[in-house]
Amino acid sequence: MNLFEYEGKRMMAKFAIPTPGSRLLATADAPAPLPYPFVLKAQVLTGGRGKAGGVKICHNDEEYTRYAHDILGMTIKGHVVHGLLAEEMVKADRELYLSITAQGVKNPTLIASAMGGMDIEQVAATQPEEILKLEIDPFTGLKDYQLSMLAQKLQVEDKADLFATVRKIEKAFFATNALLVEINPLGVVNGKLMAMDSKFVLDDHAEFRMKGIFQEIRDGREAIHYEAPKGDGTTITFVPLEGEIGLISDGAGTGMLTLDMVNDEGGTVASFCELGGTTNADVMYKAMEYTMGTGKPIKSLLIVLIGGFNRMDDMANGITRYIQDHGIDVPIFTRMCGTMEEEGIAIMKEHGLSTYNMLLDTVKDAVAASKEGR
Repeated sequence: MNLFEYEGKRMMAKFAIPTPGSRLLATADAPAPLPYPFVLKAQVLTGGRGKAGGVKICHNDEEYTRYAHDILGMTIKGHVVHGLLAEEMVKADRELYLSITAQGVKNPTLIASAMGGMDIEQVAATQPEEILKLEIDPFTGLKDYQLSMLAQKLQVEDKADLFATVRKIEKAFFATNALLVEINPLGVVNGKLMAMDSKFVLDDHAEFRMKGIFQEIRDGREAIHYEAPKGDGTTITFVPLEGEIGLISDGAGTGMLTLDMVNDEGGTVASFCELGGTTNADVMYKAMEYTMGTGKPIKSLLIVLIGGFNRMDDMANGITRYIQDHGIDVPIFTRMCGTMEEEGIAIMKEHGLSTYNMLLDTVKDAVAASKEGR
C-alpha cells in the first residue's frame, strides 16, 4: 500500500520524526489553513508533482484560492489529485536524501546521499560515488560503525541528532512492516533534521499483522474521497449474465473452464468476474463488491483461485474482509490451491468458511446449492 504524503508524515509523527506543520484539505473552498506564506502540495500517489504544477507557494488569499482550485482539478501521470496538504514554509540550509528499503535488495538497506532534493536514481546513475548503501541486520539493526560512516558521508554537524533521527526512521520501517520509507529531502533546518517530504510503502502481505494501521489509513481516506484502484496494473473483468451463481476467478482460463463445468452440471452463472492475473487482497475485495452488488439475487457464490503468482492468504484476506464489512447471505464455495495455500485456508477457517481441494467438487456443491428452493 502506497501512502499519500500526509499519511506518511502522520506515520512519521508517531515515531517522533520531525516534520513541518501542516493541514490536510479535502476541498479548495476551505479558509486559508495556515499563516501566509505556506506551500500547497497535491496529494497524489505518484512523483513529479512539482514539475506538473502540483506544488505552489501561496502568499495571499488570491493565490491560495487559485492554486487550490487548479491543483485539485489536476491529473498527474494518470493519477487524480485527491487532496491538498498545506504546509508551513521551511527553509533548509541543506537537503539530504535518506531511505530504508526492502525492495530489490537481499536485506533491508539504508540508502543515503548528501545530494537530496534531486532524482536519486539520476544521482546514482551519474554520480554513484555520492550514494551510500548500508545493509541492515533485521535482528540487530544498524551498527554504531555504520552510523559513523553515515555521518561522515552526509557531513552533518549534529551527529547525535542524525543518529537519533535515523534510529527513529529505522524503527518506523520495521514497526510498520514497510517496504520503503523515503525522505527526499531530509532537510537540515537550524542545525536539526526534518522530514520535508515522505514516501511510505507498506507491505500488503503483512496486513494480517498490521490490521489496525491498514484500517486507520482506509478510514482516513474517506475524507479525501479516495477509492483504492483495482490493483497494480490489474483490470477486473466483470460480465453480468442471467443465471443464479456468482463466479469469481483469478484468471480468464480458469474462469472459462469453471463456467463450462457449471453448465455441464446443469447450473447457470449470474455473473463472470475475472481478476486479471496477478492480484492482491484489495482486488479480491473489489471483485466481491462487483459480484454481490449487482442488485440481482444470486443463490451461491463460486470462487476459484490458483496460487501461482497470487498468494492465497491475500485472496482469503480480501474475501473475509468483505464479509466482515458487508455480510453475505448466500453460501460460498471456494477452491484455492498453490502459493500460501495452507495460510489462506487457515484464514478462511478462522472466519467459519470451508474450502475445497478439487474443482469438480466445488462446482457440484455450488450448483446444488443454487438449485435448492426452486
